[in-house]
Amino acid sequence: MTRMVLVVMLILFSISSVNFVDSLQESLGKFLGVFGAKQQVRISELLNQLCNQSQGSNLTIRDACYGCFYRASILPQGYSMLVAMSTCANTYLNNTSYGHCQAYLQNMTSMPDARSPTIIYCSFLECIRQVNKNSLLRECVREASTVFPNIKNTYINLTNTQLVQIFINTTTCVLAKIRCSYVNPVTGELQDSDIVNKLHLPSLNALLVNTDYDISIVQLPFRSGSVDVCTKYRNVEQATWPSVVC
Repeated sequence: MTRMVLVVMLILFSISSVNFVDSLQESLGKFLGVFGAKQQVRISELLNQLCNQSQGSNLTIRDACYGCFYRASILPQGYSMLVAMSTCANTYLNNTSYGHCQAYLQNMTSMPDARSPTIIYCSFLECIRQVNKNSLLRECVREASTVFPNIKNTYINLTNTQLVQIFINTTTCVLAKIRCSYVNPVTGELQDSDIVNKLHLPSLNALLVNTDYDISIVQLPFRSGSVDVCTKYRNVEQATWPSVVC
């Protein structure tokens, strides 16, 4: 166990800015094969989450949505796969909160583009994750605000103490739902079989904001290694602030 802690410390000191979306399992899993063989990132679970969130309570349509995206996702990577995914998006995502993701994919597959299919594919998946994160943040802001029953549509009349409490409550909500939910609300990943849960290891989550002001979750200890082809396209620079000079 001491060696494991040492490895984690060395990795943390060797990386100046750690920001990989949703958890370190998708970004740094490649460094640690400690708990088993590398696995492909679980795109199928993200697509299942996509259909659950976009199709409402109609199980038949949700299943059809997932089946369409899943069949497209297992095609050889290239424009044929993107076209198939775009067809699914046009059928199931139009007029949903993922509509701009559908529009992006449709535009990218309807005209020749110099960008690689992998970049387009990763941008589409990242768009899905971003919608999920925004939904989680809105949900937690609403829940955090319930401690002040008189709040309506503005926070202008809150005291300094109340503003601080809303921030603390929102942050706590986001981290707890990422850490403890049976299904990760951003990636759709099932978390019950995770090695961390099996060994009852303590889990520590932290928020990180990149220069696009996109919130990501950094999670320790590391989860079972997954290789995410999209990691290298993500913004890994930490956000700055006008009044702060590093």
